[in-house]
This record gives sequence, structure tokens and C-alpha cells, in this order.
Amino acid sequence: MFRLLELEAVHWDFWRSFRLPLDASIVTISGPNGSGKTTLLDALRTLLALDCSKKRDYKRYVRRNGEDFCWLRGVIDNQRPPGSSRRPFGLPYTSDRITLACRIDKKGGDWTRKYWIADGEVALADLEKQGEEFGVRDYQRILHSAGLSPAIARVLSLEQGQTDKLCELSPRELLDLVFQVFGDKDVLDRYQEARHHQEHTTRELDAGQNQLEALGNNLEKARTKGQPLPRMAASQSGARRTRQRNPPAPRTLPAAARGRPRCAHPARPAPRLARQT
Repeated sequence: MFRLLELEAVHWDFWRSFRLPLDASIVTISGPNGSGKTTLLDALRTLLALDCSKKRDYKRYVRRNGEDFCWLRGVIDNQRPPGSSRRPFGLPYTSDRITLACRIDKKGGDWTRKYWIADGEVALADLEKQGEEFGVRDYQRILHSAGLSPAIARVLSLEQGQTDKLCELSPRELLDLVFQVFGDKDVLDRYQEARHHQEHTTRELDAGQNQLEALGNNLEKARTKGQPLPRMAASQSGARRTRQRNPPAPRTLPAAARGRPRCAHPARPAPRLARQT
């Protein structure tokens, strides 16, 4: 994220012209209600192509001045951050400072805004000659690539008295916001995506293992039900082959039973055939 070093406004709200240095690590804006704190923040938001505070827009501030135009100008630090090889604003901008500007003009009954970016620290009188003009969307895209992420825009859009809402966020929401502000949200999202993919793969492997075990149990049950019949048939055929190879020995009676008369049916005489003469 780039740093804003200076803010200048001409015909913004009731201020004819002012220049505010912001070259400090921490800038505190204090004052009673109605002193212009929100007006100053809305000038900064308009310069960065962000929405003003609730129920306000940039048109409200330029109407109250009574002029047909308004200028907002900011000087940006474009030096390479420590440990980085690139500037916030890359090519074609090569200076250590960049000038951003917004001009609001009255067109008929409405107001329109245009944006400029200039390489170096350029005064308002020279911006249209030395700077490059952009539409709102192209200007927002360039600022986004320079580090003005949606998370930072969300913090800058907090209204007066709403900073305590950050304390109402859950630990997870606050961590996401910190990652977004410092540009590490994409890394966290990729990590979460890879983790979900791993968990899904693990569940699929567990389900496949359970199915494999169930199939093994069913196979074992099928084997148990189908084995007795083949084994019985094999034992019966084996017994028949054994009897054929080894016929049973003649049966002998005990000595006591040998002397007993045997009851046997007398043999019937064969029938004789009469000879015919």
C-alpha cells in the first residue's frame, strides 16, 4: 500500500483552499462535532475514488462552495518498500513521488469528476499538461494494483464512531481482515482451498476403504455358504473310490455262533422240462 504525503483541496465544501501535510507514521484528526473531520476524510475518499460517508457524496461538498469546479490533489510516496523490488506505481512511473488529482466540474445541472496521475510532484496548474487523464474505473484499477485493496478501502470507509465495530468482529473475521489489509488473503485462501481438498480426499479414501472391507466380508460369507456342498461331494466320491480299490473283507462269525444251526431257506429244485415224444 502506498503512503499519502500531502492532501490539497480547492473549493471543497466551505474551504476555499488548504494544504495538509500527512507525512507521518500516525495522523490523528480531532475536533468537536461539525468542525470538519468527516469533510476532510470524504475529500481523501473522493481523491481515492471511494464512496463518501453515509448519506453524503462528493456533489454535496462542491455545491456548498458556490463554485463551478473543485480540485483535490494528493502526493504519494512511490519508493520501493523495504524488501521489495517494485514500486507501488510501476511503469511508466519511475519517480519516488506520484501526484494524484481529481477535478469535479459542473456540467449543466449535474457534476462530473475526472482523475489524473502524474509522475513526480506536480502542481495543480500543471496537472492537465503533465499528467494523464483517466476515467473512474481505470483510475480505481490502477490504485488497486498499487495496493489500495478492498480491505483497505473498507477500513477507510468506516464512519465516525464506527471503529469500535472492529472489536465486534469474530476472531476469524478479524484475522481475514488483517490478511486482506496486508495482502496475504490470497495465500490464506489458497491454503484453505488446499486443506479442504485434502480433507475431501481423505473422506473419499476412508469411504473406499470401508467399501473394500464390506466387499471382503461379503466375499467371506459367500465362501462360507458355498464350501460344505463341494466338500461333501468330494468326500462321497473319495469313499466310493476307496471301496472299489479295497473291497470289504468277508464277514466271519464268532466261535459261539459258528456251532449254531443256521436257518436257511431250502433251495428250491429246478423245474424239470417234460420231453415231448
